[in-house]
Amino acid sequence: MSDEYRNNEEDIGCIVGAVVQLKSGVVSDVRQRLSGCEGVEIHTEDEQARLVITMEAKTSKAVLKLTEHIQNLDGVLSVTPVYQHCEENNKQEQGGWQWR
Repeated sequence: MSDEYRNNEEDIGCIVGAVVQLKSGVVSDVRQRLSGCEGVEIHTEDEQARLVITMEAKTSKAVLKLTEHIQNLDGVLSVTPVYQHCEENNKQEQGGWQWR
């Protein structure tokens, strides 16, 4: 990986939408743990132990680490990304990239 890419990666913010499939009976426990993760928002859940979430991070590397963290939580069967949007950080004077 080139140094230019590494430097530019820090100027890119990402948001990822994903479906998290859970083992039955652990939804409330995992929901509580996810609510404590910075950059994670839970939007809905269904009767089949699936959560729809978004993950927001300041770099693509950080959103990957967040995805891996969620995948490794007890009771999580899979994290399936549905969409990803990355955008250059053009708002340095305002404190950096944010989705909202």
